[in-house]
Amino acid sequence: MTRIALFLIVIITFSSAVFSQSEKAIDKQVRLSLEELKSFIALPNDANNPADIDKNLVWLVKAFSNRGFKTKLLPTEGIPLFYAELKTSEEKPTLLFYMHFDGQSVDRTKWEQEDPYKIALKANEGGKWVEKPWSALNSGVNGDWRLFGRSTSDDKGPIVMFLNAIDLLGYDKKEIPFNVKVILDGEEEKSSKPLPGAVRKNKELLKSDFLVINDGPVHVSGKPTLVFGCRGITSMTITTFGPVVPQHSGHYGNYAPNPGWRLIHLLDGMKDNQGLVKIKGYYDGIVLDAETKKVLAQVPDDISTIHGRLQIADPEKVGSNYQESLQYPSLNIRGMSSGWVGKEARTIVPESATAELDLRLVVETDGRRLQGLVKDYLKSQGYEIVDQIPDKKMRLKEPNLVLVKEGSVTDAFRTDLDNPFGIWLEEILTDSFNEDVVKIRTMGGTVPIAPFINALDIPAFIVPMVNPDNNQHSPNENLKISQINYGIKLFYQMLTTEYRR
Repeated sequence: MTRIALFLIVIITFSSAVFSQSEKAIDKQVRLSLEELKSFIALPNDANNPADIDKNLVWLVKAFSNRGFKTKLLPTEGIPLFYAELKTSEEKPTLLFYMHFDGQSVDRTKWEQEDPYKIALKANEGGKWVEKPWSALNSGVNGDWRLFGRSTSDDKGPIVMFLNAIDLLGYDKKEIPFNVKVILDGEEEKSSKPLPGAVRKNKELLKSDFLVINDGPVHVSGKPTLVFGCRGITSMTITTFGPVVPQHSGHYGNYAPNPGWRLIHLLDGMKDNQGLVKIKGYYDGIVLDAETKKVLAQVPDDISTIHGRLQIADPEKVGSNYQESLQYPSLNIRGMSSGWVGKEARTIVPESATAELDLRLVVETDGRRLQGLVKDYLKSQGYEIVDQIPDKKMRLKEPNLVLVKEGSVTDAFRTDLDNPFGIWLEEILTDSFNEDVVKIRTMGGTVPIAPFINALDIPAFIVPMVNPDNNQHSPNENLKISQINYGIKLFYQMLTTEYRR
Protein backbone atom coordinates (compact mmCIF):
# COMPACT_ATOMS: atom_id res chain seq x y z
CA MET A 1 0.00 0.00 0.00
CA THR A 2 1.36 3.48 -0.87
CA ARG A 3 2.16 6.07 1.75
CA ILE A 4 -0.70 8.22 0.42
CA ALA A 5 -3.21 5.40 0.73
CA LEU A 6 -2.10 4.91 4.31
CA PHE A 7 -2.37 8.63 4.96
CA LEU A 8 -5.93 8.82 3.64
CA ILE A 9 -7.27 6.08 5.92
CA VAL A 10 -9.78 7.70 8.26
CA ILE A 11 -9.47 7.20 11.98
CA ILE A 12 -12.53 8.07 14.01
CA THR A 13 -11.09 9.15 17.36
CA PHE A 14 -9.23 12.35 18.07
CA SER A 15 -6.87 12.88 20.96
CA SER A 16 -3.98 15.12 21.85
CA ALA A 17 -1.17 13.73 19.72
CA VAL A 18 1.74 11.94 21.26
CA PHE A 19 4.61 11.53 18.86
CA SER A 20 4.43 7.80 18.19
CA GLN A 21 7.56 7.29 16.17
CA SER A 22 10.69 5.78 17.68
CA GLU A 23 13.90 7.75 17.39
CA LYS A 24 15.04 5.17 14.83
CA ALA A 25 11.93 5.87 12.71
CA ILE A 26 12.45 9.61 13.06
CA ASP A 27 16.07 9.26 11.94
CA LYS A 28 14.87 7.30 8.93
CA GLN A 29 12.47 10.09 8.03
CA VAL A 30 15.20 12.67 8.45
CA ARG A 31 17.35 10.65 6.04
CA LEU A 32 14.53 10.63 3.49
CA SER A 33 14.06 14.35 3.94
CA LEU A 34 17.76 14.93 3.24
CA GLU A 35 17.44 13.30 -0.16
CA GLU A 36 14.34 15.32 -0.94
CA LEU A 37 15.97 18.55 0.19
CA LYS A 38 18.98 17.83 -2.01
CA SER A 39 16.75 17.62 -5.08
CA PHE A 40 14.85 20.77 -4.12
CA ILE A 41 17.96 22.85 -3.39
CA ALA A 42 19.44 21.70 -6.73
CA LEU A 43 16.89 23.96 -8.43
CA PRO A 44 18.22 27.55 -8.42
CA ASN A 45 15.56 29.87 -7.01
CA ASP A 46 16.82 33.41 -7.49
CA ALA A 47 13.80 35.62 -6.92
CA ASN A 48 15.01 37.86 -9.75
CA ASN A 49 14.95 35.05 -12.31
CA PRO A 50 11.41 33.91 -13.26
CA ALA A 51 12.76 30.91 -15.17
CA ASP A 52 14.27 29.60 -11.91
CA ILE A 53 10.97 30.00 -10.12
CA ASP A 54 9.04 28.14 -12.82
CA LYS A 55 11.19 25.02 -12.32
CA ASN A 56 10.58 25.17 -8.58
CA LEU A 57 6.83 25.39 -9.16
CA VAL A 58 6.95 22.19 -11.21
CA TRP A 59 8.82 20.46 -8.36
CA LEU A 60 6.28 21.67 -5.79
CA VAL A 61 3.28 20.52 -7.80
CA LYS A 62 4.72 17.01 -7.98
CA ALA A 63 5.83 16.87 -4.33
CA PHE A 64 2.47 17.97 -2.92
CA SER A 65 0.35 16.03 -5.41
CA ASN A 66 2.21 12.85 -4.45
CA ARG A 67 0.99 13.42 -0.87
CA GLY A 68 -2.66 13.70 -1.87
CA PHE A 69 -2.92 17.49 -2.02
CA LYS A 70 -4.92 19.28 -4.66
CA THR A 71 -2.65 21.94 -6.13
CA LYS A 72 -3.00 24.97 -8.34
CA LEU A 73 -1.04 28.03 -9.36
CA LEU A 74 -2.64 31.35 -8.49
CA PRO A 75 -1.86 34.06 -11.07
CA THR A 76 -0.51 37.37 -9.79
CA GLU A 77 0.89 40.51 -11.35
CA GLY A 78 4.25 38.77 -11.11
CA ILE A 79 5.16 35.15 -10.41
CA PRO A 80 2.27 32.76 -9.60
CA LEU A 81 1.67 31.70 -6.02
CA PHE A 82 1.68 27.97 -5.30
CA TYR A 83 -1.45 26.73 -3.54
CA ALA A 84 -2.24 23.29 -2.11
CA GLU A 85 -5.10 22.01 -0.02
CA LEU A 86 -6.11 18.84 1.78
CA LYS A 87 -9.76 18.87 2.81
CA THR A 88 -10.88 16.42 5.45
CA SER A 89 -14.30 17.68 6.62
CA GLU A 90 -16.37 20.84 6.28
CA GLU A 91 -16.95 20.75 10.04
CA LYS A 92 -13.27 20.98 10.89
CA PRO A 93 -11.35 24.25 11.31
CA THR A 94 -9.00 25.25 8.51
CA LEU A 95 -5.30 25.77 9.11
CA LEU A 96 -3.37 27.81 6.54
CA PHE A 97 0.42 27.58 6.27
CA TYR A 98 2.59 30.21 4.59
CA MET A 99 6.17 29.64 3.45
CA HIS A 100 8.27 30.81 0.51
CA PHE A 101 10.43 28.94 -1.96
CA ASP A 102 12.40 31.73 -3.62
CA GLY A 103 15.84 32.73 -2.40
CA GLN A 104 18.38 35.50 -2.40
CA SER A 105 20.86 35.81 -5.24
CA VAL A 106 24.24 34.16 -4.74
CA ASP A 107 27.80 35.34 -5.28
CA ARG A 108 29.57 32.03 -5.83
CA THR A 109 32.96 33.57 -5.07
CA LYS A 110 31.88 34.17 -1.46
CA TRP A 111 30.77 30.60 -0.76
CA GLU A 112 33.04 27.95 0.72
CA GLN A 113 31.80 25.36 -1.77
CA GLU A 114 31.79 25.13 -5.53
CA ASP A 115 28.03 25.27 -6.06
CA PRO A 116 25.61 26.89 -3.54
CA TYR A 117 22.78 24.91 -5.16
CA LYS A 118 24.44 21.59 -4.41
CA ILE A 119 24.14 20.82 -0.70
CA ALA A 120 27.43 20.28 1.10
CA LEU A 121 27.32 18.14 4.25
CA LYS A 122 29.71 19.56 6.85
CA ALA A 123 30.86 18.88 10.39
CA ASN A 124 32.48 21.35 12.75
CA GLU A 125 36.01 20.21 13.50
CA GLY A 126 38.19 22.49 15.57
CA GLY A 127 36.05 25.52 14.84
CA LYS A 128 36.06 24.97 11.07
CA TRP A 129 33.36 23.48 8.87
CA VAL A 130 34.78 20.44 7.10
CA GLU A 131 32.89 18.79 4.23
CA LYS A 132 31.91 15.16 4.70
CA PRO A 133 30.84 12.55 2.16
CA TRP A 134 27.15 11.67 2.27
CA SER A 135 28.14 8.09 3.01
CA ALA A 136 29.25 9.33 6.44
CA LEU A 137 25.56 9.28 7.40
CA ASN A 138 25.37 5.51 6.87
CA SER A 139 26.55 4.92 10.42
CA GLY A 140 24.00 7.36 11.87
CA VAL A 141 22.58 10.84 11.52
CA ASN A 142 24.56 13.40 13.48
CA GLY A 143 22.21 16.23 14.45
CA ASP A 144 25.07 18.69 14.87
CA TRP A 145 26.18 18.37 11.26
CA ARG A 146 24.88 20.92 8.80
CA LEU A 147 23.63 21.22 5.26
CA PHE A 148 25.16 24.17 3.41
CA GLY A 149 23.33 25.60 0.40
CA ARG A 150 21.13 28.47 -0.69
CA SER A 151 17.64 28.29 0.87
CA THR A 152 18.39 25.28 3.06
CA SER A 153 17.02 27.40 5.93
CA ASP A 154 15.28 30.25 4.16
CA ASP A 155 12.86 28.71 3.28
CA LYS A 156 13.03 25.39 1.45
CA GLY A 157 14.03 23.47 4.57
CA PRO A 158 10.71 24.03 6.37
CA ILE A 159 8.77 23.07 3.22
CA VAL A 160 10.56 19.71 3.12
CA MET A 161 9.99 19.27 6.87
CA PHE A 162 6.27 19.77 6.27
CA LEU A 163 6.17 17.24 3.43
CA ASN A 164 7.97 14.62 5.50
CA ALA A 165 5.67 15.18 8.46
CA ILE A 166 2.81 14.40 6.07
CA ASP A 167 4.59 11.15 5.18
CA LEU A 168 4.85 10.20 8.86
CA LEU A 169 1.15 10.86 9.31
CA GLY A 170 0.53 8.35 6.56
CA TYR A 171 2.78 5.72 8.13
CA ASP A 172 1.02 6.21 11.49
CA LYS A 173 -2.44 6.22 9.86
CA LYS A 174 -3.28 9.52 11.53
CA GLU A 175 -6.23 11.66 10.60
CA ILE A 176 -5.70 15.40 10.51
CA PRO A 177 -8.25 17.30 12.64
CA PHE A 178 -8.04 20.26 10.26
CA ASN A 179 -8.58 21.17 6.68
CA VAL A 180 -5.09 22.11 5.54
CA LYS A 181 -4.18 24.85 3.08
CA VAL A 182 -0.68 25.81 2.02
CA ILE A 183 0.40 28.95 0.19
CA LEU A 184 4.00 29.19 -1.04
CA ASP A 185 5.38 32.49 -2.22
CA GLY A 186 7.89 32.84 -5.07
CA GLU A 187 8.64 36.54 -4.55
CA GLU A 188 9.13 36.86 -0.78
CA GLU A 189 12.73 37.96 -1.26
CA LYS A 190 11.43 40.77 -3.50
CA SER A 191 8.97 41.99 -0.83
CA SER A 192 6.03 40.02 -2.30
CA LYS A 193 4.60 43.06 -4.04
CA PRO A 194 1.92 41.05 -5.95
CA LEU A 195 0.79 39.28 -2.77
CA PRO A 196 -1.86 41.75 -1.48
CA GLY A 197 -3.76 41.81 -4.75
CA ALA A 198 -3.58 38.03 -5.12
CA VAL A 199 -4.91 37.50 -1.59
CA ARG A 200 -7.85 39.83 -2.20
CA LYS A 201 -8.62 38.11 -5.51
CA ASN A 202 -8.52 34.64 -3.91
CA LYS A 203 -10.08 35.57 -0.57
CA GLU A 204 -12.68 32.79 -0.69
CA LEU A 205 -10.16 30.13 -1.69
CA LEU A 206 -7.79 31.15 1.12
CA LYS A 207 -10.50 31.45 3.76
CA SER A 208 -9.14 29.87 6.95
CA ASP A 209 -9.40 29.99 10.72
CA PHE A 210 -5.71 30.31 11.57
CA LEU A 211 -2.48 31.22 9.79
CA VAL A 212 0.92 29.76 10.66
CA ILE A 213 4.04 31.19 9.04
CA ASN A 214 7.10 28.93 9.03
CA ASP A 215 9.92 31.33 8.29
CA GLY A 216 12.94 32.63 10.15
CA PRO A 217 15.06 31.14 12.94
CA VAL A 218 14.20 30.05 16.46
CA HIS A 219 15.41 32.27 19.27
CA VAL A 220 19.17 32.49 19.67
CA SER A 221 18.87 30.37 22.83
CA GLY A 222 17.76 27.48 20.61
CA LYS A 223 14.57 27.03 22.62
CA PRO A 224 11.15 26.39 21.00
CA THR A 225 9.90 29.73 19.76
CA LEU A 226 6.49 31.23 19.08
CA VAL A 227 6.22 34.67 17.50
CA PHE A 228 3.02 36.72 17.67
CA GLY A 229 3.93 39.47 15.23
CA CYS A 230 6.54 41.14 13.10
CA ARG A 231 7.43 44.65 12.14
CA GLY A 232 6.48 46.10 8.79
CA ILE A 233 8.70 48.24 6.62
CA THR A 234 8.77 51.17 4.26
CA SER A 235 11.58 53.28 2.86
CA MET A 236 12.47 56.80 1.81
CA THR A 237 15.25 58.29 -0.28
CA ILE A 238 16.30 61.86 0.54
CA THR A 239 18.58 63.85 -1.76
CA THR A 240 19.96 67.35 -1.19
CA PHE A 241 21.60 69.48 -3.88
CA GLY A 242 24.61 71.78 -4.31
CA PRO A 243 26.11 73.01 -7.60
CA VAL A 244 24.72 71.37 -10.72
CA VAL A 245 28.02 69.51 -11.24
CA PRO A 246 30.93 68.90 -8.80
CA GLN A 247 33.10 72.00 -8.35
CA HIS A 248 36.75 72.53 -7.37
CA SER A 249 36.76 72.89 -3.58
CA GLY A 250 39.54 75.46 -3.73
CA HIS A 251 37.61 77.74 -6.06
CA TYR A 252 34.13 77.20 -4.60
CA GLY A 253 34.59 75.89 -1.07
CA ASN A 254 32.90 78.36 1.34
CA TYR A 255 30.74 79.60 -1.56
CA ALA A 256 28.87 76.82 -3.34
CA PRO A 257 26.47 75.16 -0.84
CA ASN A 258 27.67 71.69 0.07
CA PRO A 259 24.85 69.10 -0.21
CA GLY A 260 26.65 66.77 2.21
CA TRP A 261 26.45 69.28 5.04
CA ARG A 262 22.85 70.04 4.16
CA LEU A 263 21.98 66.37 4.40
CA ILE A 264 23.89 65.95 7.66
CA HIS A 265 22.00 68.83 9.29
CA LEU A 266 18.66 67.38 8.19
CA LEU A 267 19.48 63.90 9.45
CA ASP A 268 20.90 65.19 12.72
CA GLY A 269 17.59 66.86 13.53
CA MET A 270 15.67 63.59 13.12
CA LYS A 271 17.20 61.68 16.07
CA ASP A 272 18.95 62.52 19.32
CA ASN A 273 22.24 61.03 20.48
CA GLN A 274 20.36 58.31 22.40
CA GLY A 275 18.72 57.03 19.22
CA LEU A 276 15.25 58.45 19.92
CA VAL A 277 13.38 59.94 16.98
CA LYS A 278 12.72 63.65 17.62
CA ILE A 279 10.11 64.08 14.88
CA LYS A 280 6.88 65.02 16.64
CA GLY A 281 4.27 62.24 16.71
CA TYR A 282 6.58 59.46 15.50
CA TYR A 283 5.87 57.22 18.52
CA ASP A 284 2.20 58.19 18.97
CA GLY A 285 -0.16 55.37 19.97
CA ILE A 286 2.43 53.03 21.48
CA VAL A 287 1.81 52.02 25.08
CA LEU A 288 3.53 49.12 26.83
CA ASP A 289 1.58 48.11 29.91
CA ALA A 290 3.03 46.19 32.86
CA GLU A 291 1.82 42.78 31.61
CA THR A 292 3.32 43.34 28.16
CA LYS A 293 6.63 44.45 29.66
CA LYS A 294 6.65 41.30 31.79
CA VAL A 295 6.27 39.10 28.71
CA LEU A 296 9.02 41.01 26.92
CA ALA A 297 11.35 40.69 29.89
CA GLN A 298 10.90 36.90 29.94
CA VAL A 299 12.55 36.44 26.54
CA PRO A 300 15.99 34.95 27.38
CA ASP A 301 18.12 37.44 25.47
CA ASP A 302 21.77 37.39 26.55
CA ILE A 303 22.78 41.03 26.37
CA SER A 304 26.49 40.32 26.73
CA THR A 305 26.30 37.90 23.80
CA ILE A 306 24.38 40.41 21.68
CA HIS A 307 26.85 43.18 22.47
CA GLY A 308 29.78 40.86 21.86
CA ARG A 309 28.44 39.85 18.46
CA LEU A 310 27.71 43.46 17.47
CA GLN A 311 30.87 44.71 19.22
CA ILE A 312 29.07 47.64 20.82
CA ALA A 313 29.54 49.06 24.31
CA ASP A 314 26.10 50.61 24.73
CA PRO A 315 22.79 50.32 22.83
CA GLU A 316 20.42 53.06 21.80
CA LYS A 317 17.74 53.94 24.35
CA VAL A 318 14.53 53.16 22.49
CA GLY A 319 12.93 50.95 25.15
CA SER A 320 14.63 49.62 28.26
CA ASN A 321 15.79 46.34 26.70
CA TYR A 322 16.20 44.64 23.32
CA GLN A 323 12.65 43.27 23.11
CA GLU A 324 11.14 46.64 24.05
CA SER A 325 13.14 48.32 21.29
CA LEU A 326 11.31 46.17 18.74
CA GLN A 327 7.92 47.49 19.86
CA TYR A 328 8.64 50.94 18.41
CA PRO A 329 9.02 52.12 14.81
CA SER A 330 12.59 52.70 13.73
CA LEU A 331 14.15 55.37 11.55
CA ASN A 332 17.30 53.86 10.11
CA ILE A 333 19.94 55.29 7.76
CA ARG A 334 20.71 52.25 5.64
CA GLY A 335 23.11 54.02 3.31
CA MET A 336 24.60 57.41 2.38
CA SER A 337 26.36 58.72 -0.68
CA SER A 338 27.99 61.97 -1.77
CA GLY A 339 31.04 62.50 -3.94
CA TRP A 340 33.85 59.96 -3.75
CA VAL A 341 35.73 58.31 -0.88
CA GLY A 342 38.90 56.30 -0.25
CA LYS A 343 41.37 56.19 -3.13
CA GLU A 344 38.75 57.86 -5.34
CA ALA A 345 38.40 60.91 -3.04
CA ARG A 346 38.55 64.21 -4.88
CA THR A 347 38.89 67.84 -3.82
CA ILE A 348 35.40 68.86 -4.91
CA VAL A 349 32.13 70.26 -3.64
CA PRO A 350 29.69 67.46 -4.58
CA GLU A 351 26.60 68.13 -6.66
CA SER A 352 24.28 66.07 -4.43
CA ALA A 353 24.04 63.93 -1.30
CA THR A 354 21.65 61.05 -0.75
CA ALA A 355 20.49 59.14 2.30
CA GLU A 356 18.54 55.90 2.05
CA LEU A 357 16.21 55.39 5.01
CA ASP A 358 14.20 52.40 6.09
CA LEU A 359 11.38 52.75 8.57
CA ARG A 360 10.44 49.59 10.45
CA LEU A 361 6.77 49.72 11.39
CA VAL A 362 4.71 48.35 14.27
CA VAL A 363 0.96 47.77 14.38
CA GLU A 364 0.26 51.18 15.89
CA THR A 365 2.14 53.06 13.15
CA ASP A 366 0.98 53.53 9.57
CA GLY A 367 3.83 53.68 7.07
CA ARG A 368 2.34 56.45 4.96
CA ARG A 369 1.72 58.54 8.07
CA LEU A 370 5.36 58.19 9.17
CA GLN A 371 6.56 59.12 5.70
CA GLY A 372 4.34 62.20 5.97
CA LEU A 373 5.85 63.12 9.32
CA VAL A 374 9.35 62.94 7.86
CA LYS A 375 8.30 65.17 4.96
CA ASP A 376 6.67 67.62 7.36
CA TYR A 377 9.93 67.78 9.27
CA LEU A 378 11.88 68.53 6.08
CA LYS A 379 9.48 71.36 5.28
CA SER A 380 9.84 72.71 8.80
CA GLN A 381 13.57 73.04 8.15
CA GLY A 382 12.90 75.38 5.25
CA TYR A 383 13.14 72.87 2.41
CA GLU A 384 10.88 72.57 -0.60
CA ILE A 385 10.18 68.95 -1.52
CA VAL A 386 10.45 67.99 -5.19
CA ASP A 387 9.69 64.69 -6.92
CA GLN A 388 12.34 64.94 -9.63
CA ILE A 389 15.87 66.27 -10.07
CA PRO A 390 15.43 70.05 -10.16
CA ASP A 391 16.10 71.95 -13.40
CA LYS A 392 17.96 75.25 -13.72
CA LYS A 393 14.82 77.34 -13.23
CA MET A 394 14.01 75.59 -9.95
CA ARG A 395 17.59 75.81 -8.69
CA LEU A 396 17.84 79.55 -9.33
CA LYS A 397 14.49 80.23 -7.70
CA GLU A 398 14.63 78.07 -4.56
CA PRO A 399 17.84 77.72 -2.46
CA ASN A 400 16.69 74.73 -0.39
CA LEU A 401 15.46 71.80 -2.47
CA VAL A 402 15.17 68.18 -1.36
CA LEU A 403 14.16 65.27 -3.54
CA VAL A 404 12.07 62.68 -1.69
CA LYS A 405 11.14 59.26 -3.01
CA GLU A 406 8.81 57.04 -0.98
CA GLY A 407 8.92 53.25 -1.06
CA SER A 408 6.02 50.83 -0.85
CA VAL A 409 4.62 49.89 2.55
CA THR A 410 4.54 46.41 4.04
CA ASP A 411 2.33 46.48 7.13
CA ALA A 412 3.18 45.09 10.52
CA PHE A 413 1.00 42.50 12.23
CA ARG A 414 0.53 41.33 15.79
CA THR A 415 -1.80 38.76 17.32
CA ASP A 416 -2.87 39.09 20.95
CA LEU A 417 -0.69 37.14 23.37
CA ASP A 418 -3.78 35.57 24.96
CA ASN A 419 -5.24 34.35 21.66
CA PRO A 420 -6.65 30.81 22.22
CA PHE A 421 -4.91 29.36 19.17
CA GLY A 422 -1.66 30.88 20.36
CA ILE A 423 -2.13 29.16 23.71
CA TRP A 424 -2.77 25.90 21.80
CA LEU A 425 0.46 26.34 19.83
CA GLU A 426 2.41 27.08 23.00
CA GLU A 427 1.11 23.88 24.59
CA ILE A 428 2.13 21.86 21.54
CA LEU A 429 5.64 23.29 21.62
CA THR A 430 5.95 22.62 25.34
CA ASP A 431 4.66 19.06 25.07
CA SER A 432 6.79 18.25 22.03
CA PHE A 433 10.13 19.38 23.41
CA ASN A 434 9.68 19.55 27.20
CA GLU A 435 11.05 23.07 27.33
CA ASP A 436 9.68 26.48 28.16
CA VAL A 437 8.60 28.32 25.04
CA VAL A 438 10.16 31.63 24.09
CA LYS A 439 7.21 33.91 23.29
CA ILE A 440 8.13 36.91 21.17
CA ARG A 441 5.53 39.66 20.88
CA THR A 442 7.09 41.30 17.83
CA MET A 443 10.13 40.13 15.91
CA GLY A 444 12.39 42.65 14.27
CA GLY A 445 12.24 41.38 10.69
CA THR A 446 9.42 41.68 8.21
CA VAL A 447 7.44 38.82 6.70
CA PRO A 448 4.99 40.04 4.04
CA ILE A 449 1.94 38.22 5.34
CA ALA A 450 -0.05 41.18 6.66
CA PRO A 451 -2.32 40.96 3.57
CA PHE A 452 -3.52 37.56 4.81
CA ILE A 453 -4.47 38.99 8.17
CA ASN A 454 -6.06 42.13 6.75
CA ALA A 455 -8.01 40.36 4.02
CA LEU A 456 -8.90 37.13 5.80
CA ASP A 457 -9.28 38.53 9.33
CA ILE A 458 -7.58 35.59 11.04
CA PRO A 459 -5.03 35.30 13.85
CA ALA A 460 -1.50 34.69 12.61
CA PHE A 461 1.60 33.24 14.25
CA ILE A 462 5.18 32.67 13.20
CA VAL A 463 6.50 29.24 14.18
CA PRO A 464 10.18 29.24 13.14
CA MET A 465 11.96 25.95 12.47
CA VAL A 466 15.61 26.64 11.68
CA ASN A 467 18.81 27.31 13.63
CA PRO A 468 19.50 30.94 14.59
CA ASP A 469 23.02 30.95 13.07
CA ASN A 470 21.90 29.84 9.61
CA ASN A 471 23.44 32.71 7.58
CA GLN A 472 20.21 33.33 5.68
CA HIS A 473 20.61 35.82 2.82
CA SER A 474 24.38 35.48 3.17
CA PRO A 475 27.08 33.18 1.79
CA ASN A 476 27.28 29.76 3.45
CA GLU A 477 23.62 29.57 4.41
CA ASN A 478 23.06 26.37 6.33
CA LEU A 479 20.57 24.15 8.14
CA LYS A 480 21.43 22.14 11.23
CA ILE A 481 20.25 18.55 10.80
CA SER A 482 18.74 18.45 14.29
CA GLN A 483 16.39 21.25 13.19
CA ILE A 484 14.96 18.97 10.52
CA ASN A 485 14.09 16.52 13.28
CA TYR A 486 12.61 19.45 15.23
CA GLY A 487 10.52 20.64 12.31
CA ILE A 488 9.13 17.25 11.37
CA LYS A 489 8.11 16.59 14.97
CA LEU A 490 6.49 20.00 15.31
CA PHE A 491 4.50 19.76 12.08
CA TYR A 492 3.43 16.25 13.09
CA GLN A 493 2.15 17.50 16.43
CA MET A 494 0.32 20.46 14.91
CA LEU A 495 -1.36 18.25 12.34
CA THR A 496 -2.51 15.59 14.79
CA THR A 497 -3.64 17.62 17.81
CA GLU A 498 -7.27 18.62 17.84
CA TYR A 499 -7.94 22.27 18.55
CA ARG A 500 -10.51 22.66 21.34
CA ARG A 501 -11.09 26.11 22.80
